[in-house]
Amino acid sequence: MSLSPEQSGRRLRAVPGGVRVLLTLLLLNGLFLALDIPRHAGPGPGWLAWEAVVLAGLFAVLPPITARVLERVVAAALLALAVLALFDALARVSLARPLNVYVDIGLLDAVFRLLTGNLPTVGVILAVAALLAVIGLAVWALARPVVPRGAGFVLLGAGLAGLAGHAVGVEPPRTAAPAVALVTEQVDGMREARREDRALAHRLEEDPRLAEPRPLEGLAGVDVVVGLIESYGVSALEIPRYAEVIEPTLEDLQQDLAAQDLHVVTGVMKAPVAGGQSWLAHATLLSGVAVRHAGQYRRLQERERATLVQDFAATGHHTAMLAPAITLDWPQGRWFGWDRILDRDGMDYRGPPFFWVTMPDEFSWWRFEQDVRPDPQGGEAPVFAMLALVSSHAPWTPVLDVLDDPDAMDDGRVFHEQAGAGPAPEVLWRDFDRVRDHYAEAVRYSLEVSGHWARDHVDEDTLFLMPGDHQPAALITGPDPSWAVPVHVISGDPDLLEPFRARGFHDGFELPPATGDKDIPGFEDLRDWLHEDYTERP
Repeated sequence: MSLSPEQSGRRLRAVPGGVRVLLTLLLLNGLFLALDIPRHAGPGPGWLAWEAVVLAGLFAVLPPITARVLERVVAAALLALAVLALFDALARVSLARPLNVYVDIGLLDAVFRLLTGNLPTVGVILAVAALLAVIGLAVWALARPVVPRGAGFVLLGAGLAGLAGHAVGVEPPRTAAPAVALVTEQVDGMREARREDRALAHRLEEDPRLAEPRPLEGLAGVDVVVGLIESYGVSALEIPRYAEVIEPTLEDLQQDLAAQDLHVVTGVMKAPVAGGQSWLAHATLLSGVAVRHAGQYRRLQERERATLVQDFAATGHHTAMLAPAITLDWPQGRWFGWDRILDRDGMDYRGPPFFWVTMPDEFSWWRFEQDVRPDPQGGEAPVFAMLALVSSHAPWTPVLDVLDDPDAMDDGRVFHEQAGAGPAPEVLWRDFDRVRDHYAEAVRYSLEVSGHWARDHVDEDTLFLMPGDHQPAALITGPDPSWAVPVHVISGDPDLLEPFRARGFHDGFELPPATGDKDIPGFEDLRDWLHEDYTERP
């Protein structure tokens, strides 16, 4: 039988005042401390939230009518903070960085749908309902004065003193101000993003290298192919549980390449993003400008600018972009000026999709070699191409078998045989250890089929770059990962690799010795590297 508000109030008043204060403070304190969970990837070091002490004192000293009004204000504020903390947690898990509302407002829905699409819907709904119930109960109880006003002033004073101490960094141990920290982090993030935006705008206006195409004479007549391996970061080779799956494949590829008199060097570069937003990594690599969020992406495309696409076109290359994940109209892609863009429909794939993955990477490489690499005009123009591979994109299920048989590929219908392979995402993602295992296998698959393309089609007139596009989500890497990715470069001409060796790349597929993130060159450096190092054929 449900109780009326009057009956609930009588029962509350029947509880001794000290107990009511303690219970209410504990409930409210727990809510505020929960706001700290995203920043610490678990419970924070604080045991007492000063905001809870301030509110307990404030409600005690206010007249009942004012307290009722404040009750609704506090409930709304707590709900807003809880939602902010929730999306902060999602951003840290999926993008490996804190939420920045200023730059991420357009991504919140996509991030939420991506993660909830891989988790049980009922569980998500129950968690949200429980959060709302706890917030409502805490504020309703707090709005009923339960201590003398004198004690309320003591609580209020202590809480304000604690917040002041927090502001100057002299607060007692085991105390925190989670709500203040959460809001401050957003304000600081907005200021930093606006500073970066101003710096980018200045460079786009003032840097002459961004205005006109610059031919790459040293790569004239050379096919330059960039095959971006989705979610392939240095963690894949540094964390033992992934390395033990991936390194044997790289060792086999090393032997296969050597048997074909092909050479490989490996280095690391820093992607502008982690966990997702691959298009920002693509734009950074092509433009020579660090593009870290959607606003900067839009600013880059406000007017015509030169990128590697125009540079290679000026060198005499046919340019092509293969983007099998693109399923809608893509005007942003056309801005780069590719001679040809093959999206999902343009790939003419008739096999099954595999959840988020529209088609296997092995098919993408086959389609590239069949329809793109040959000069479409019937001549001998070299190609500059980028392939945004997708098989190692979350949710990492299913992991396909490698066919390694071009004659069987046709239009992709052969992959129907593997359509039911592997668990559905909502099943797989109930066990994060299995998710991590599937991640390693998915990256292994993408590296294997990309390496097989290199084995069969790279020659002395080909420069093949095989970088990761970004690190995977923090669920895979752990908190606060490096944003570096492996970059493998393969060619039949060892001289074409010499400039990369001079930049610190090592022979083979092994990563060079680790350095601090600040010393790792970024994707934005690649365009200048090519111009500095390939003014003539090495």
